Amino acid sequence: MERITSGIEELDPLLEGGYPKGKGILITGSTGSGKTIMGIHFLYSNCSSGKKGLLVLTRELLEDVLLQAKTLGMDLEPFIDSGMLVVENIFQSRIQEAMLSSRLGKGLELAEKDRVGRIKILSENADAVVLDSLAALSSLQKCPGNEPLSKFGLIYSVLAEHKCTSLFLMDESMHNRVHGFADNLVFGKIELKLKEDSASGKLSRSLSVTKMRATKSPPGNVLFELTSSGIRIK
Repeated sequence: MERITSGIEELDPLLEGGYPKGKGILITGSTGSGKTIMGIHFLYSNCSSGKKGLLVLTRELLEDVLLQAKTLGMDLEPFIDSGMLVVENIFQSRIQEAMLSSRLGKGLELAEKDRVGRIKILSENADAVVLDSLAALSSLQKCPGNEPLSKFGLIYSVLAEHKCTSLFLMDESMHNRVHGFADNLVFGKIELKLKEDSASGKLSRSLSVTKMRATKSPPGNVLFELTSSGIRIK
């Protein structure tokens, strides 16, 4: 199976060369575990090599992501300016739509449906996609039963149809709360873990590849650290 680089040099060998090309990978972890940084690595590395990227933001401000990327030495703005990286800022759009809805009595259901169509159009020419965060599909109290799964299923099928290699980022607490609704659909899953040493008070980070089809199972917990240049596996 063809692979596409994760953008993290030491991670690619553990995945037999990178993420399976054209497949969807779920990245879970607690706040501060490094999920967004994994997405930045992925987009920056692939855009740098001439591939087209798509960043879909549902719970993050674009300016915050760009600042973090620039701080790590992985400036994404030149790729946005050149059109190599397209950003769909659902987070900002939802704020504007909610304000409009409250003033005009307009429902948001149609806008949510149009959003899948928007992703379909934008992903036609995309090689590397990051959706940050998948939790937005299940965070609303009004989402009953299998509704989050059906919403994700639509997005997943669109990206799979266009053979995009996609990272879906999701907070661990929300992932557990909805009983891992995306686990069975995705091609692979990587869990990021953040643990505090009770004696020293220091934080340690590790990742485990709990699912990766067509890939030999890598070792259990792999230690990594967040450095000034991003993720470095020990």
